[in-house]
Amino acid sequence: MARGMSKEQMLAIFLLAGIRVDSADELPNEYWPRVEDYLQIRADSPWWLAHTELGMVKIGWRKRVISIEWHRTEYRCIVTKDEVTKDEQMVHAYSYADAVKYLNELKRHAIRQAGGNA
Repeated sequence: MARGMSKEQMLAIFLLAGIRVDSADELPNEYWPRVEDYLQIRADSPWWLAHTELGMVKIGWRKRVISIEWHRTEYRCIVTKDEVTKDEQMVHAYSYADAVKYLNELKRHAIRQAGGNA
């Protein structure tokens, strides 16, 4: 069964990762197809576009993982050595704790790239 992420849960993830969120937009879930059988699942499990101090970060549950994408920021980095789907602009987290850990590493990379001023 699909999991959902409330706005409060999304904000808590960023707060725990040390990333300021200025605003957030609810997005339709991009994992589940747009067919009648999945309309309720899509409604119950929105994704979020968080407008953060680093830029825009998209986050939301897929089936068993939290998809985190930061291609709309200037930062490119691998945020974990964990055996998960990842590249320099996205990562899949298997838990809220992992999502916090990966976003915290993104923030650390941003600080290093900015010379300590992110």
